[in-house]
Amino acid sequence: MNAPTLPPPRLGLVGDIGGTNARFALAEITGGGVKLIEPSGLPAREHDSVYTAAEAYLAASGRKEALDFAVLACAGPVHDGVVTLTNLAWTVDRVELERRFGVKQARVINDLEAVALAAPQLTAHDIAPIGGPDVGEAGGVIAVIGAGTGFNAAALVRRGSGTVVVGEAGHAGFAPVGELELEIHGRLAKRFDHVSVERVLSGPGIFNLYQALAAIRNLPEDAATPAAVSALADKGDALAIETLNVFCEALGSACANLALTFGAHGGIYIAGGIAPSLIDLLSKGGFRRRFEAKAPMGAYLQAIPTSVIVQPYAALTGAAEALVALAYEGA
Repeated sequence: MNAPTLPPPRLGLVGDIGGTNARFALAEITGGGVKLIEPSGLPAREHDSVYTAAEAYLAASGRKEALDFAVLACAGPVHDGVVTLTNLAWTVDRVELERRFGVKQARVINDLEAVALAAPQLTAHDIAPIGGPDVGEAGGVIAVIGAGTGFNAAALVRRGSGTVVVGEAGHAGFAPVGELELEIHGRLAKRFDHVSVERVLSGPGIFNLYQALAAIRNLPEDAATPAAVSALADKGDALAIETLNVFCEALGSACANLALTFGAHGGIYIAGGIAPSLIDLLSKGGFRRRFEAKAPMGAYLQAIPTSVIVQPYAALTGAAEALVALAYEGA
């Protein structure tokens, strides 16, 4: 059976909408392929809605062509084409996208679903290996982890055309390892009703760790933001360095839990704004040791490669893949 032929070219809008940044690109579909045009990011909090942010992007692009499709990948749970972002007071509605931008069809997906769709296309230039073999099992399940303003994970099951499994992994309970993490957990439990993974393994989570460690070590807090913690670590501050070490080790355990849960023999990819700045620490510190420290599954995990996605527009690539699928559905 021959694949349907699409009338070239078709133009769509794709977006990667998080708690901090709203990234957009135009996606040109020709004969079943897709090319990203003019990817760019905007500070999300400078706009009152995703629609005005998208309008600002389109105005800056200067392109006047009518749009055929739109796919926005958003950081939050999607229900019936609607998502309210977890860490930003925006609601994204598929029907409103179609109305506002005059597109034939629109789709709203989770941002980690988009990263999972992009993962098989990532090249050596798009990733930084941080442990394990060079490649994973051919055709094996791929798991992607997003750590930034929030935390989530998804898995790509590569059978047939591929299926993405995504939930809200960041809101599962944080599982401490060792006495120090147990003490950190205890201190966080006094502040939060639920100590989730996201309370530790995110930008705000880094600051939560810093505050907890400052109290445990009886040291003053010289940082007031997650970025300040990283800046202090770069200057050799012991408390900030310990904070980032704890973060990387806890991330190793969380990635291993997800690898075991999904059976991710194809590899683990870490996305988001934090990991690219911590590649040296992730590759040389305790991340991989903790990743493999899951007896009796140590050998199972040793065979799984772990990498950081350094391509800032990976989610846009995945959204473009979803756009092509949407275009075929309407063909």
